[in-house]
Amino acid sequence: MNSVVVITGGTGLIGRALTDLLVEANYRVRILTRFPERYRDAGGVEYYGWDWTRRRIDERVFDGATALVHLAGANIGARRWTEGYKAQIAGSRILSLAFLRDFMEQNGVAVGHFIGASAIGYYGCVTDDRPRSETDPPGTDFLARLTVRWEETSQSMQGVARRVSILRTGVVLDARQGALPRMIRPLRWGLTSPVGSGRQWLDWIHIADMARMYFHVLEQGLTGTFNAVAPHPVTYRLFVQTAAGLLHRPCCLPPVPGALLRLLTGPSACLALEGVPVESAKIQSEGFSFRYPQLADALRDLLGD
Repeated sequence: MNSVVVITGGTGLIGRALTDLLVEANYRVRILTRFPERYRDAGGVEYYGWDWTRRRIDERVFDGATALVHLAGANIGARRWTEGYKAQIAGSRILSLAFLRDFMEQNGVAVGHFIGASAIGYYGCVTDDRPRSETDPPGTDFLARLTVRWEETSQSMQGVARRVSILRTGVVLDARQGALPRMIRPLRWGLTSPVGSGRQWLDWIHIADMARMYFHVLEQGLTGTFNAVAPHPVTYRLFVQTAAGLLHRPCCLPPVPGALLRLLTGPSACLALEGVPVESAKIQSEGFSFRYPQLADALRDLLGD
């Protein structure tokens, strides 16, 4: 029997790419979704219902399961961070995972490997040039505190999984979904401006490498916490310059004032205005090789130029 991997958030950007890799490698994939009726089982992929807010789950999803990948979570940058949306961001990541842990403990369910998503927001919403590794301390802002709690809940899965891994994800670049289309749209219109100082760091990773990293951690049975970013972060100004060049647009107009972005989006503006360089040496020391280590190559692939 092929190994069975259960994925929460499997219909999202990373989940879809990871599912394709797993199916290609003859894994069976079971995706937990609130709306299983929207999907049709096919090609080694099955859909099962769950709703952590009502503490409901299709118990069959764990029959024979060997691994659990937790990718579920409301989009951090999709809306203004009202108190209500902050609770949704936290609950969809932390409370949903706590529900899974409780269900597994109460029903004697265990898996060989748990892999949990996290974020480089762990290091704080600040800007400086000091590289961060997995051993650096967390920040103190909302996103950093959220990420600490998120990772603590992932570590608690040790009670129901023999191995636990955590991937601190940067900005995942994909041609059609996620951050890149929003970042590129103004450049296509000729608005080639960095935001804020332009000196903030962008810790990015190509979607193909993101999926491959999850797969590598699973296949190699790695444990611990890993930064899921490409080995060469860039400043936001350099990102704009690189993308503008590939799109054959002039560069660069005066920067968009950070104060204006904060006025328009509130505290979530820090996602665009702040950033530190984050290292990926640890995952590379475990044998992972990036297909797209340089931003220009990644954008050339994604933008088709």
